Amino acid sequence: MDSSNAAMAGDAVVGRDPWTLAWRVLAPLAVWLVLAKTLLVMSALHAAPYAGSGSAALLQWLWSFTLLRFALALLAGLVIQQLAFPRHRWLGLPIAACLMVALAVAVSLFKTGPSWLDALQLWTGTAWGQLWGLAACLWRDAISLAVVVLAAGLAIWMVPARSRVAAVRVLQVMVVLLCALVGIDLAYELSTGQPASLRVLRFAATHLREMLPLIRSETTPLGLLAIAGGILLAVAWAWRERRLACAPLARGMRSNAVGAATLALSLAFFLPAPSPLLLPLLRHAESKLIDLARSLQHTPRDEAREDVMQAFERSRRPPWHDDHLILRPTPQARDRNVVLVMLESVRAKSTTLHDPGLPTTPFLKELADQGLLIEDMSAVIPRTAAAWMAILGGKYPLANERTADWVQAHGREPEARSLASALRDIGYATGFFTPTDLRFQNDVEMVDAFGFDTVKTEIELTRPGAERVTYFGIADEAMVRPILEWSQAQRQAQRPFFAAIMTNVGHHDFRTPASWRKIRFEGVSNPQLEAYYNCLLYVDGVLRQLVDGYRALGLLEDTVFVFVGDHGQMFDEHNARQTYNALYQEGLHVPALIYAPGMPMAAGPVKGPRLQIDILPTIAELLGYRIEGAQLPGVSLLQPVAADRRLFFSSSIDWTFLAARRGSRKYIYSFDRKPMEVFDLARDPREAHPLQIGKEELAQVRLEMLEWRMQTTLSMMVTPIASDEWALAENGRP
Repeated sequence: MDSSNAAMAGDAVVGRDPWTLAWRVLAPLAVWLVLAKTLLVMSALHAAPYAGSGSAALLQWLWSFTLLRFALALLAGLVIQQLAFPRHRWLGLPIAACLMVALAVAVSLFKTGPSWLDALQLWTGTAWGQLWGLAACLWRDAISLAVVVLAAGLAIWMVPARSRVAAVRVLQVMVVLLCALVGIDLAYELSTGQPASLRVLRFAATHLREMLPLIRSETTPLGLLAIAGGILLAVAWAWRERRLACAPLARGMRSNAVGAATLALSLAFFLPAPSPLLLPLLRHAESKLIDLARSLQHTPRDEAREDVMQAFERSRRPPWHDDHLILRPTPQARDRNVVLVMLESVRAKSTTLHDPGLPTTPFLKELADQGLLIEDMSAVIPRTAAAWMAILGGKYPLANERTADWVQAHGREPEARSLASALRDIGYATGFFTPTDLRFQNDVEMVDAFGFDTVKTEIELTRPGAERVTYFGIADEAMVRPILEWSQAQRQAQRPFFAAIMTNVGHHDFRTPASWRKIRFEGVSNPQLEAYYNCLLYVDGVLRQLVDGYRALGLLEDTVFVFVGDHGQMFDEHNARQTYNALYQEGLHVPALIYAPGMPMAAGPVKGPRLQIDILPTIAELLGYRIEGAQLPGVSLLQPVAADRRLFFSSSIDWTFLAARRGSRKYIYSFDRKPMEVFDLARDPREAHPLQIGKEELAQVRLEMLEWRMQTTLSMMVTPIASDEWALAENGRP
């Protein structure tokens, strides 16, 4: 018998058992899941290096995972044994032990520290802890794979013989796709520090052109390997096992694979989840396949929908509305100019306003000392366009997907009601200025819907040879002169003006203009964070130029300046490096201040929990106008609010995360994919120590968050579409 016939005969023997066949087909998925989860655990324990950190940083990161040293020593020991002592398999472990001792001796000789024996003992203890943590994170993956093996084997056993080849081929294709999905999830989490979900991946796939600049900036060799490795492994294995589909099968139910799967299932009663003390590992305790599948599920929301719709049926009005928004003058009304500056990706904790020892925004600190500093200002959704809706529209914004629906609906109308359209109605010139390219998702349409007279973006502001600082646009200083020239023109026309300004520098990937001389920040070891600090210092300098320009024009005393962040930024806090799908304070708490030198206003802090929706009613009050024809959710910053004011938040990807605050207590809800996180911000501002809360309180808060989310959608969508269409949309799709 030749070698090819022998191989076919061997495959036939293996193929007689459908569950062993299923296991052979699914083997690459099992291997890739173990490798991916191991890398995620490593990243949770020791943050993965940033894009552009280089191979040295990658090797240093791999070295920090002590268990990997023992694994490599064991592998090397087995290889040496096979090459030098092929008949003595027992020598593999002693050789591996000798290699580990030699490594410990080498490290002790070339690096100041403990002796080689102490180092080896430390490594052993650390490796055992990492092994236990890895096992606690992997056993649910083993169980989910066991279930898949049992189901796949049963399907193969039940399929008619004439369809078996096609069934096995379909299973092999599914393994390739699942390995690709696990690899994409791995690359996403290594890049952002946050777990992916099928909703996030679906959003990225449907907006691929717009997301490409972000994807390119975060692409690393490790990320590419994560995506390609699983696919290549699955394809190579499918080619190696290509004859499995043709093997004849017995109808018997006995199988070693069934026994192994049953054993894996029984482990569920004995193996624990990671200790609550190891918070970074808790989110990896679930099976990756189950976690991804759960990310698409619809959360139970019938009770919330029923309450919201009953209230709507009674009043025939949504909770908040602005379809007839106008500004009515009071006796205090005065035509003051308004300059509203929205700061890209500026988080409160990284500014001099909230950390006086950090010299990132000294000019804003000067203005705050002469004006009003809002101590506790939050973004509603950590996304720039959502901040525009909250600040300029005065309404709770929608997540990305429903924002597209809102833009499409309002595209059929002359404009949406906003601060810009209301001020224009009373004689103001209105302008929107940003050095970015607004052709991202629905940004252009949203700005157009607000009803500005003048809109100038990167296209209008770019001059020949201008440097593109970020993948979204040019440097902020490019818009200072055009803004001042436009403002001067309005003064000459004797028209008050409203200038809405959106900065660019500070956005990921944290680059400053080439002409900007970066400085070193003492005690900052994270290069990305230091680059971000330089971005803030640069923007602070641009704002100084802007205010000095208004002073030179003689407009300072007649102008109200409002500065507010659009959202924050994460730098490995909670193992995250992005904000749009995380609702921790680093992404939500933003700086805000009011500077009005010509108004008799006592300088000082503004207390109480505040949201971006409070900006519109604040500007109306500062100008001496009252809002009529609308029911807005915000409260003027000049008015007191209760310490236990309810605040609500949402991630920018719909149905992934919601959050709420009651005073200092904060709740983060992941739609039942994992337990709700609860923190006391007064005692735990870093959100590092979750509280144990009763089920009744959690259920009540969850209901409030779901009702708020549905009320927000109703309030935004009820004007362009009927309530029954809205209800159908809510029931039919996320």
